[in-house]
Amino acid sequence: MTEATASPKAVVKAYITGTKTRDIDLLKSIFQDDAIMTGWLGPDLLHGSPEPFYGALEANEVGDDYRAEVTALQVDDKIATASIKEQNLLGMSFDNHFQIVQLDDGTWRLSAKLFRHY
Repeated sequence: MTEATASPKAVVKAYITGTKTRDIDLLKSIFQDDAIMTGWLGPDLLHGSPEPFYGALEANEVGDDYRAEVTALQVDDKIATASIKEQNLLGMSFDNHFQIVQLDDGTWRLSAKLFRHY
């Protein structure tokens, strides 16, 4: 177990840190291998793995004006949900909603991300 996967709160914090610093290895460590991302990016509905998200971060700088705020976190035994608002991520802002699950080894991982760009 790593510090980033020790709790749902740690996973959300690692998501924000990994996004801000473009730490793809950290992000990959907090997403389940078969995690899905679904949401609206402008007029396009996207659905698939986090790979395009990783690629966008690898290809673009995240500015110093990036901000992320946790707006909700609910833990119920071995499942959790969390929401964050991101501002100025690659020139865009997002509402993100996460499903987080505790695995058999006790670690926590993001199993799904639902998002909208605004």
